Amino acid sequence: MHRPWRPNGIVTFASDYGMEDNYVAQVKGAMLSRSRTLTIVDVTHSIPPQDVWEGAFQLATAWSSFPPGTVHLAVVDPGVGTERRAVALLADEHLFVLPDNGLATLVLAEARSLAAWMLDRDDLFRHPVSATFHGRDLFGPVAAALAAGLAPDQVGTPIDPAGLQRLPIPAVERTADSVRGPIVSIDRFGNARTLIRRDQLPGAPHELVVECGPLRLAGIRRTFADVAPGEPVAYIGSHGGLEIAVRDRNAARTWQLHRGMIVEVRQPHR
Repeated sequence: MHRPWRPNGIVTFASDYGMEDNYVAQVKGAMLSRSRTLTIVDVTHSIPPQDVWEGAFQLATAWSSFPPGTVHLAVVDPGVGTERRAVALLADEHLFVLPDNGLATLVLAEARSLAAWMLDRDDLFRHPVSATFHGRDLFGPVAAALAAGLAPDQVGTPIDPAGLQRLPIPAVERTADSVRGPIVSIDRFGNARTLIRRDQLPGAPHELVVECGPLRLAGIRRTFADVAPGEPVAYIGSHGGLEIAVRDRNAARTWQLHRGMIVEVRQPHR
């Protein structure tokens, strides 16, 4: 059963708009026109254009850092202006306002309680609504209204969360002595991130071997400083999954790592 929605006035904002143009500012202007008391927090606007999976990962690794009652606005929307739905999702006392295109995939996988609505009350939108800028004219104004106190069930028609679009979550495969999973994201430091969790490791972390492409590492360490500058290191990152980095350098460039490459963690051959 959901607790009553109690907004705290915070709106997080993630997009693929970049900062070279004024799109982010226009969305914020539309939100502040609805409520000038909002606290708007930029998550990132550096998601690669139209990269819905990266947007889903960025959203999923950020939202739980905020207090209950936060509204999370996420706009990576290659289908803007088409029949794709615009939705609000209530998950574990957080509200997500976004296109129904898979951006909510990892939130849906993690949340314990869910409810959803289609955003079809056009009196909440900024008019005229541009067919190519729903972030400013549709999602932003609705996110602002929710953060200012509008009840979630007032944004539109209830829908079944089970019917929301989901992207395929890259599989993590386990055997008795190994676990394999792809790199799902590379951050600005060049650190390669996976969904392999600590509880999936096939043995004591310091005893395991980590392999990815040409890279072979003995042991999973606690932090970067456990190796010398310029040396590669595997560790459990802040998002809860295995990461590969190079201390003080860029692992992706150094070892030609990219999203989709398989990382294998295994027991050493005896």
